[in-house]
Amino acid sequence: MKYLLLLNNEASEWDRWRTLSKAEAAAGRAEEIPRWNHAFAWAAEQQIELDGLELEDPSGARVVTRRNGETIVTDGPFAETKEVVGGYFVADCTDLDQAIELAQRIPVVEKGSVEIRPLVEE
Repeated sequence: MKYLLLLNNEASEWDRWRTLSKAEAAAGRAEEIPRWNHAFAWAAEQQIELDGLELEDPSGARVVTRRNGETIVTDGPFAETKEVVGGYFVADCTDLDQAIELAQRIPVVEKGSVEIRPLVEE
């Protein structure tokens, strides 16, 4: 079964990262890499097919809606959002329990959250 894992960061974490210099941000990423590699290694051992991407800063996001025939484009996500999607994985897991086990190994879960959504498969 395939699951979408939405990697949610606290909005305050995005704000903190915006204040870092390039060198500080690079050092922070380098510090996180081994933890991510550990999660990826576990997924490979479990033969979980995993694909995903990190998203850019949400300040560049736009939200498109259409109301009464008018297209409206606004900056997004909304300012009152407490969590911001920072990336995603599509994981082909044996079941929900395995998807949960994977989610708890993803480093972002310690400061944000990982939302698991089953994908519709026809």
